[in-house]
Order: sequence, then C-alpha cells, then structure tokens
Amino acid sequence: MFAESEISPAPRKWDAEIHTARRHAAWLAFETDIHQSPALRARVARALDRYGLGTSDVAVDDALDYLTRKELGQSARYFNRTAKAQFNQQQISHAVLSFMAVKEQQRHLTDCPIDDHDADEDTGDAIRADRLPAPGHLTPDEYAARHDALRAIMAMIPPKDLELYDLWLAIRENGQRGEPGTLHRLRAYAQRQGIALSTVYFRMKQLAATIQQHPWFDEIASPFLPRRRPA
Repeated sequence: MFAESEISPAPRKWDAEIHTARRHAAWLAFETDIHQSPALRARVARALDRYGLGTSDVAVDDALDYLTRKELGQSARYFNRTAKAQFNQQQISHAVLSFMAVKEQQRHLTDCPIDDHDADEDTGDAIRADRLPAPGHLTPDEYAARHDALRAIMAMIPPKDLELYDLWLAIRENGQRGEPGTLHRLRAYAQRQGIALSTVYFRMKQLAATIQQHPWFDEIASPFLPRRRPA
C-alpha cells in the first residue's frame, strides 16, 4: 500500500487561502459557478480562439479545470484581501497558454512511435532513440516562445508608458467592459494625466504603432501568429 503522502497531490502555495475563503458565501457562489458562468466561459473561449478551439465546449471545460487547479488559490488570496471573487485576465491568459503547452507535449508523446518488437528485455517498453521523431518534425515549445516574446516586447515599452501598455492589453483582450474595473482604470488614468478618455485611446494607438515599428517586431511577435497547418 502507498502512504497517503505518495498518492495525495502536493499542496499548492495558496491552498490555505481557499479554506479561508470558503467561510464566505460570496466565494462559495463564485467557486460553484466557475464552469457555468457565461462571462468566464466567454473569456476562456476568447483565449482559446487563437488555437482554433474557442467554439469547443470540451476545450473550454478542460481549460477551466486547468485554470481552477492552477489559479484558485491565488484568486482566494485576492478575495480574502479585497472581498472580490474573480480570475483576472492575466491568470486566464497564462493558464490557457500553459494548458495548451501541456496538450502540445501530450501530442508529441502520443505521436512518438514505439516498436514493441525492438524493446529489449532490460529496458522493457522503453522508447528506442532511433524511434524518436527527427528534431525537424518537432514543434518548438510555444509557451516558452510566447513568454520570451512577451518579455522582449515589454522591454520596448518606455517606463512612463507601462501602465498605458497594461491598459491597452486589457482592452485588446476583453473590450472596454470585458474585465471588471477596466473602464474605471481608464478613467482614473485619464484623470491623473489630466487628459480626456479619447486621448488615452489615441496614446494607446501611438504606443502600438511605435512597438510595431521596431525592426525586430515581426520576428519577436511570430509566436503569436496562428500556425498554418499543411493542407
């Protein structure tokens, strides 16, 4: 028999926060509604659209399961400090990227051919090196590529425009009202800068154009472009 520690999943960093949050009805309602929430499902579906999976209820459910496992503790920690129960867009985007990276790795493992006749008695069913796919047929680690691209693009942003860039990303992902508080953040930014809301949008447009004019932009942004599968 296995010891309980050998078969139970290791506790995550913020699991204790979940237990604290579950003392509150608002959190329990949020946690119960994760898979049924139209707004949350729509945000996950939009994140999956870049992979052509946004219309798949199965993919959305699987991604929600992954999001819950990875990020519920962090959301509980936020709830315990603010009384706001939510997954923010950064959590959703990162979880979907990680989820798809795992699916891609699983696909590679599934695609690895195994010749049962070539397995020797010492190694059992181990995969022989000469049966692994050639490196040229392996798709690069998309999650790592996107992570590197985001860091490279972030380095293009002047420090004074980092908040503007963050607001631009929030609007691009969800629309002005897609993320709770986005419109409030936009107005607060405009007020601090002493400008109209329309000027905020104009500055965002200028910032995006400046980033795209960088000589390395096309190469850096390539991991975000849809893959073209051969016909």
